[in-house]
Amino acid sequence: MKKLLQTFLVLSTVGVFTSYGVDFVCVNGDKLLKESEYAQKLKKEVEKKREKFTENFQEKARQLVKRIRELQNELSSGMLNDEAKREKQKELIKLQQELQMLQITIQQELRKYITFQLKKLDTLTKSALKALAKVKGFKVASDCNALLYYDPSVDITDEVAKVLDQLAEEAKVENK
Repeated sequence: MKKLLQTFLVLSTVGVFTSYGVDFVCVNGDKLLKESEYAQKLKKEVEKKREKFTENFQEKARQLVKRIRELQNELSSGMLNDEAKREKQKELIKLQQELQMLQITIQQELRKYITFQLKKLDTLTKSALKALAKVKGFKVASDCNALLYYDPSVDITDEVAKVLDQLAEEAKVENK
């Protein structure tokens, strides 16, 4: 039902645009991600960061798990008095919580980094579309994947990828 409503809205919107003579184009987001050098570079950077976060987590987790096992062995040995046993149990609980918090923190930091990179890509993509709109004269751009049908002539993905890469290169030069 939700998909049907989205389809209706897209069709009715397209109908309104064409009836008023507004030029309509679309961009295939999946294809753009594959064809843009900048998007591929971001993808590699995100993957490197993910690997770094994973390695960092695994190293810290190994240390915590080692200490947790040591505490579990001490607790199951039967050699501790009640006072020492309570202290070891408290330490064990603290380390287990620390391990959970470490995992959550790493995931949040990675998500934050990915979101930041996606915002950069989105901003540059919108800038590329605005630049192309000035040259090509279109008034509306949509994601081709959200449309039920479109004539291939309205797909400007290749052009957007080229302009996106140019803008990214210019931004890189300006940041030096």
